[in-house]
Amino acid sequence: MNSSSFELHAVSPGVGDEQRFVKIAADTWPWLDYIHIRENHLTTEQKIQWAYSLLYAGIPSDRIVINGLFELNELEKHVLFQRVHWGQSNMTTIQGSSLNKSDRLRLGISVHSLHEAREAEERGADYLFYGHVFSSSSKPGIKPRGLSALLEICSAVSIPVIAIGGIEPANIAAVRAAGASGAAVISSIWASDNPERAAAALRQASER
Repeated sequence: MNSSSFELHAVSPGVGDEQRFVKIAADTWPWLDYIHIRENHLTTEQKIQWAYSLLYAGIPSDRIVINGLFELNELEKHVLFQRVHWGQSNMTTIQGSSLNKSDRLRLGISVHSLHEAREAEERGADYLFYGHVFSSSSKPGIKPRGLSALLEICSAVSIPVIAIGGIEPANIAAVRAAGASGAAVISSIWASDNPERAAAALRQASER
């Protein structure tokens, strides 16, 4: 993994184009810390197959995150993959005070409020996604939460907070200053004419 303490996550665009996703992921992963498979329309079996496609393309298994994989027991059959990310809908279906996870599993939770952030930390999440911080093409017409809200979240929890939404090289310094431990991007990578150059620019900005 990259030596920088600031994590860079690339989240798939959710359009179902496995071939293009794998090609861009293979070109960009050396600059990134994690590649997320976030394709909500896929079955659990299909998501795991995409993960194997990344693996066969040369991406290390510890860089691969499967989003929305609710059936954590499925990972017992696929021990190479131990990175999972959930949305709020996944977390609310789990009963009890503690999330079901093994020592090997790294589980992230997407949150959108201070209450959700504190609850996710209390229940055992390893890190949080928070956003959208800036205006984002993924959230058209929806007001961004902004840097002050990001600062509030980062100050309220002790686990890493990853900022998402409108992240680009020009605003990574501001995200770091607000206390974020990393940033997640979608269109900055997948919509770029040169994804590898875009990933390199994000990494360089994160190390300044």
